[in-house]
Amino acid sequence: MSKLVNAFLGTVGKKSSQIVDVPEVGKVGVLTSMTLQLRAEYFAERKDNDKIANALLLQKTVFDPETDELILKKLSLEDINNLPTYVTDPLVRVALKAIGVTPEMIAQQVNKEAESEELKNSANDQS
Repeated sequence: MSKLVNAFLGTVGKKSSQIVDVPEVGKVGVLTSMTLQLRAEYFAERKDNDKIANALLLQKTVFDPETDELILKKLSLEDINNLPTYVTDPLVRVALKAIGVTPEMIAQQVNKEAESEELKNSANDQS
């Protein structure tokens, strides 16, 4: 095999993560990357259901930095959805990297939604 192929294969099993200090919880690990297989499984399980998207993402990326155990797998998606946003938002911001969502993509989506709302409002004003 070529040196380049071996370099790719040398990354198998390595994870990229970040430690986040969560209010009232403490230090929590969040995966910032997944294998292509795990990412595909996330999207297949999510099925464009925005009600579970963030909870599912946290379930698949949040881990105990001392044991590497995915700690939110023990909770249902409903339980995770009931956590307050001051706890979940710092985790979601980091976890989005694992599914390839960048801050730039989020900003673009916000701008599109704002433009769409402006167009809708101006159309209503002309009626």
